[in-house]
Amino acid sequence: MDYKKLGLVAGDAIMQGHTVAALSFVALAQSEMIDDTTITENADLFCVWDENWTGRRGSIVLEDGVLFRAIHDVGSGQNTRPSTTPSMWTRIGAPGDEWPSWSQPLGAHDAYPLGAQVTHNGQRWTSDINNNVWEPGVFGWSPDERH
Repeated sequence: MDYKKLGLVAGDAIMQGHTVAALSFVALAQSEMIDDTTITENADLFCVWDENWTGRRGSIVLEDGVLFRAIHDVGSGQNTRPSTTPSMWTRIGAPGDEWPSWSQPLGAHDAYPLGAQVTHNGQRWTSDINNNVWEPGVFGWSPDERH
């Protein structure tokens, strides 16, 4: 038996297994079957946005270290920078960004889930309700008493 050849075959199989796992993770994330925290912990698995990118609603891209999810299908000529187009993209977060700055949701697609954590007006807040579109301090948020 040629063990060197067997080792190469096993190594190739392991690499293919990692590739399949990464592709599966991305597909599940884009189907919204994986929570945003887990997605941001694996940001390096997603493609980097550029002006030639096209994709379907739900696709996730990485722009300057921040993940964004497409709200609509994006065809040729429709691609806009995710960080400057909230009508086309929803910010998922930055890896390690536990208390991101609050931004006014535009609709159900980017409303905050129950338990979401944000920073607003120098205070940390946790969402008390699901689909929260309210400003922290007005309704549906509890201040973080630890800070």
